[in-house]
Amino acid sequence: MAQKGLRPIKRVMLIFPPMYDIRQVDSMVCPPMGIASLAAFVREQVDVSLLDCLVEAPDRRKPVNRDIELVGLAYRDVINRIRSCAPDLVGLSCMFSSQAACIREISRRIKNEIDRDIVVVTGGTHPSFLPEIVLKTMDVDYVVLGEGELGLRDIIKAHNRGEDRSAIDGIAWRENGSVRINPRTSWIEDLDTLPLPARDLLPMEKYFDIMVPMGIHWRKKRNTPLVSSRGCPHACPFCSSWRHWGKRFRKRSAENVLTEIEHLRQRYGVEELKWQDDNLTIDRKRARAIFSGMKERGLVMPWNTPNGIALWTLDEEMVRLMKDSGCYEITLAVETGSRKSFDAFVKKPFTFEKVHEVARLAGKYGITTVGYFIVGFPGERLTEIKRSMRFALDLKLDYIMPFIFNPLPGSELWEKCLDEGYIDGDYAYHEANNYFQSDLATGDFTTEDLRRIQAVTYFINLCRFPFRNPRGFLDFYSRQLLRDPKFLRTFFIHAFQAVTMAFRKKVVK
Repeated sequence: MAQKGLRPIKRVMLIFPPMYDIRQVDSMVCPPMGIASLAAFVREQVDVSLLDCLVEAPDRRKPVNRDIELVGLAYRDVINRIRSCAPDLVGLSCMFSSQAACIREISRRIKNEIDRDIVVVTGGTHPSFLPEIVLKTMDVDYVVLGEGELGLRDIIKAHNRGEDRSAIDGIAWRENGSVRINPRTSWIEDLDTLPLPARDLLPMEKYFDIMVPMGIHWRKKRNTPLVSSRGCPHACPFCSSWRHWGKRFRKRSAENVLTEIEHLRQRYGVEELKWQDDNLTIDRKRARAIFSGMKERGLVMPWNTPNGIALWTLDEEMVRLMKDSGCYEITLAVETGSRKSFDAFVKKPFTFEKVHEVARLAGKYGITTVGYFIVGFPGERLTEIKRSMRFALDLKLDYIMPFIFNPLPGSELWEKCLDEGYIDGDYAYHEANNYFQSDLATGDFTTEDLRRIQAVTYFINLCRFPFRNPRGFLDFYSRQLLRDPKFLRTFFIHAFQAVTMAFRKKVVK
């Protein structure tokens, strides 16, 4: 059935908006692969432009409260850029809950200050799991649920052909005063059919100059993210990513990935890769083909895994091959060092003995290690949190990042927090959903306890770092000082805060 009154769409503007972030922490500034992939997928249908509000104003930080700042392009400048583009459709990426308030403000201004008929679409993990709230509280016309390419393409088709929107898979929209939701049932099965992300529509040289990539650590200025797979077969209760991508693992072929690496080197002079995959090595055969192919084709370059790696897939053969292809750092998302907490909150197929083995292998081959841990799971006891941090320190990793639990919309623990009254419909995701503070007290601990434990654990490991790995310590901090001499001031502020917390109440021995 034809749908009357839909605005034809000829020009599309996709935006990675400003975000709320913790003060005194560098906000990562790297090419947003989400909107770059969407642009590449629909660019044959429509004229597309991209706007990354972080790369356009990385140093603009406006205080929101004592702990939070709004980072990125000012709203008035975002609106001016949209006005000058004159799009028929604006797509607002919302990969993080910390961008939700920005989506609300930008969509309101688009409708009130530019043109109420502009079609506003949002997508990403936050709106995908909260579509009803988003459509009821924001001036957004559509939410694309989960994987974005097919939904955005079909919205454009429906508008240009006057087709019935009820047939579109994986979208939510308003109709006759109510919210309609079509759950996503279809996914892109062959990722090799996707075009390479439209990096040509992004200011790549700005990213190289700013040098604040995902994970902060880098070896070469000309680095960029790369995504070779989507999804995860493991259903960790704290995570929503596996649901967002269809509850399973999908991959690009090794040949397809190597073609992109060659393109990045030839077109942009890329000298370092940042793998954004959740599970780069989960298909061991494919991983070996990628790393061997990098050696055979002269594509060896520094690379790391700032989003984590499937540590249970790593053995000496794989670690050696990774090192030979350029790996200088791996991130081990251990999550907790408490067996009780691990059994309750983590569904990854590894043992604590395997964590020790991988840490030892990485040290043997000169690969820097980063450990991700989460403290303050709902119902977790303070004794378990302390036990977890002792385990983290005993691993002798180069860096330990103890993150504070916050409920991610769509995750199993988010549902638990709702059911048990820890959060409600008015929960301020945009302010509270970061990894350095929490408004939750769901066990025999306070939010202050969590921040103290986090700071003290980080500081103890930092003090050990120069003795355990002097070269790595000097390499990292000399690069940070080279990038921004003000970094030293921030470093000492963090150190002072950690020491102050340690003496205020001794919680980590």
